[in-house]
Amino acid sequence: MEDLAAVGVRCYTIGHFKATTAPSAIPVFVDWLTHLEARIPGEETHHRNIIRIGLIWNLHDRAAQGKQHIVDLMLTQIRHQPPLTRGAQDAALSTLSFVATARHFAQIVELLAEPIDMAGRSWLVSYLGKVKTDEARALAVGYLDSPYTAFALKALIQMKAAGVRDLVAPYVGSQHAEVRKYARRAMERLA
Repeated sequence: MEDLAAVGVRCYTIGHFKATTAPSAIPVFVDWLTHLEARIPGEETHHRNIIRIGLIWNLHDRAAQGKQHIVDLMLTQIRHQPPLTRGAQDAALSTLSFVATARHFAQIVELLAEPIDMAGRSWLVSYLGKVKTDEARALAVGYLDSPYTAFALKALIQMKAAGVRDLVAPYVGSQHAEVRKYARRAMERLA
């Protein structure tokens, strides 16, 4: 809290920032997350895990979008050895999908090729919507017939993918309400 106060950010707990944006606090969160294991040495305890998750979520901020060092930091958290808790990995994947921009596409594609649990992969499939290229469209289409169908449909809508209506049409009658909703939306919005 002293580090945050030094940059003019007053708070009592790290959770204070969940609903606010504080650009001056971003470097403090980055520094703490980068050096967390040195500041709280030893094994990954519940205490350190909760602090890690709080720091990661506080980087899920518009002020952090597009920053390469934050993308790299999230990738480090995702690839941490030994693997972090599911909560920490989900927070890092969600934050990565939020802060990464189209110029980080190659890094996201590389991560998609790695084994990632089911829930975590959904964040990366959703990210594809930020990239309006044929390669991103092909990747999103590849996830249509998978557990990530709704996320792939959302990505196709966001990227305004052309030439995919025939591939989307079968999902309008899906047994899953969320898939049906996004398939209908895609049919309305995509050429």
